Amino acid sequence: MEAEDFQDELTCSICLDYFQDPVSIECGHNFCRHCLNRSWTPSVGYLLCPECRQQSTPRAMRPNWALARITDKRRRGRQGAGSQELCRRHREPLRLFCEVDQRPVCLVCRESQEHQAHAMAPIDEAFEDYRKKLVSAESRLAVKMKMAMQLQDTELKNATKWKEKIKNQEMRISTEFSKLHHFLADEEQLILQRLREEDEETQKKMNENMLMLNQIITSLKKLMLEVGAKSQASTLELLQNPKHVLTRCENQDDVNYSPEVVNVKTVCQIPMMKEMLKRFRGSM
Repeated sequence: MEAEDFQDELTCSICLDYFQDPVSIECGHNFCRHCLNRSWTPSVGYLLCPECRQQSTPRAMRPNWALARITDKRRRGRQGAGSQELCRRHREPLRLFCEVDQRPVCLVCRESQEHQAHAMAPIDEAFEDYRKKLVSAESRLAVKMKMAMQLQDTELKNATKWKEKIKNQEMRISTEFSKLHHFLADEEQLILQRLREEDEETQKKMNENMLMLNQIITSLKKLMLEVGAKSQASTLELLQNPKHVLTRCENQDDVNYSPEVVNVKTVCQIPMMKEMLKRFRGSM
């Protein structure tokens, strides 16, 4: 068995990395315990093998100690051999980075027909260049997230102010109608209903705004974590298509949002108030 095939046998098909605490399930396939737990939905009661889709119970998971020992030896051997990887096709050191294919290549690859017309850069220079770009992209995302969080804070303050305005307006309306309770009970309830509907409509709009900002912040956080992890990755991991991550950062929409100033539209407008008061006093 060749080295690369042997490495595949020691790689989890979920995380695509060396096994960590490998376990076997009923179908005989092996996975990292953590990866398998993440792919299992407890409410279902069983799990589906990520490879063959055969059902298996959580109780059927068994530690694969032999595989764990082999994987650990392989991992230590690769760490001791240094950080320079070899081209899988030519078994030569990866010294160049192909800008077109966005991956490291060896000198033999550069001379092949596949890469002859492609722009190349020394792998160390490419690593530093893309690392700086990723760090810069992370900083820009941080600015956008800060803006979104400030807008979210403004919305929270607006929501509090809105509740105070609604409460104060209810008190004013109740005071006005208490003077003419017997005459205007129906009118009072009608206006209060309108106010509640306005409140519900405004609250709904505010909730939609909050949901949109939460989605923006969640998207930015997720992309920041991905960019941060990419920028701190090893040379080979960072240079596995870094332009794709940068393009997603550039395509991330700006936080174009302006908090609305909310004002209560429902007011107490009772027609012929003076005439009604005169009638009320005349009946006393």
